[in-house]
Amino acid sequence: MSTEISWEDHYKNATDRLPWDIGTPAPELEEAFGMLKLHGKPVLEIGCGTGTNAIWMAQQNCRVVATDISPTAIEQAKAKTAEAKVSVEYLLADICQAPAVKDGAVDFVFDRGVYHVMSPENRQVFAKRVGESLSAGGYWLCMAGSKDEVRENPDVGPPQLSAVEVIEPMERFFEIYKLDRANFYLPNGTKHAAWIVLVRKR
Repeated sequence: MSTEISWEDHYKNATDRLPWDIGTPAPELEEAFGMLKLHGKPVLEIGCGTGTNAIWMAQQNCRVVATDISPTAIEQAKAKTAEAKVSVEYLLADICQAPAVKDGAVDFVFDRGVYHVMSPENRQVFAKRVGESLSAGGYWLCMAGSKDEVRENPDVGPPQLSAVEVIEPMERFFEIYKLDRANFYLPNGTKHAAWIVLVRKR
């Protein structure tokens, strides 16, 4: 991930819910589960934060591996998971540095706002690692900030990518199954334009 952002500092110093931690499962994730019939499948979440989406996937009888690069986020996720009485394997890991799972180990990968924080070079690595993690025909659901939103202050809100910047690193490894407009909804009620991308391993 970007070395310019200290995710551990964000989680360690937070006095309130962080902007990307909406506290409920991502609607786009719930929709993908219904469409792709992912209940009970092995899945991977990259950048799990405090575990909201990982817990929800475990509640769908999935075998869940979830990663983050913040030790504090992982600790908080483990506590929430124990309270929810489900099982998730949490890993303190950076997928750009090393694979999170064995090749072909999962049928679905989810990232909400991880891919878009990376440099173009690391997005290439990220896409490759996701592809290696997936079984044949497996799917990756990615949410990334969109450049279609015009902001007075570009630094407020998630990073913004064009559709080309999102898709280009993926196409070497994936078929583009769906590219659509979506929104990141923040805990304070504001929203920011996003891309919702669903790709299928070639």
